[in-house]
Amino acid sequence: MLPADIGCAVVRIGQGGLLPAEEAALGRAVASRRAEFASGRLALRQAIAQLGRALPPDRPILPGPDRRPDLPPDLSVSLSHAGGLCIALASDRPDRHLGVDIEPVDAPTPEGLADSLRPYRMMPQLLDPLIVFCAKEALFKRQFPQTGAMLDFADIALVLGQQGRFAGCVRGAGLMRGKWCRSMGHYLAISLGGGTVRSRGN
Repeated sequence: MLPADIGCAVVRIGQGGLLPAEEAALGRAVASRRAEFASGRLALRQAIAQLGRALPPDRPILPGPDRRPDLPPDLSVSLSHAGGLCIALASDRPDRHLGVDIEPVDAPTPEGLADSLRPYRMMPQLLDPLIVFCAKEALFKRQFPQTGAMLDFADIALVLGQQGRFAGCVRGAGLMRGKWCRSMGHYLAISLGGGTVRSRGN
């Protein structure tokens, strides 16, 4: 469930095109990067449109100085792409802080990943460290607008609990909570801060 003030869109990598300014911003980027960038812009536009704030079709979404999408200051967004999918969250409340991450369930687990993600604790039945990676990435994205800090995995002490919930003590930002699930062959983690707590339903 997502609160009523959050727009959400999921698209497949390869969907979406680029405006001339977006093409120029990519420079000599390889084809796979261009496809991810285009799909990310499409997902952002769709998520923002759900808020009743559709962007003009000729308005490019360029990377800002910190690499986040350059959008009107009253919009908060978060974006993730992996395993052929792209997801975007958007809110028109500037006090909203959004973090989302997706990771393909069948992605090879790099050697040493479990150790590099410490500290964390998870239920015995949750044996895949990729869930920890996904949750920490969502928390990284949520905290960045507040702190501007580029954190390491060691900067978040994470607990993965029951019923798809997680909580992390984030250096410089305090305790943050979120939810994760497995869907469409991906792990999905979302962490939201600020704003309303009203939900749109199931």
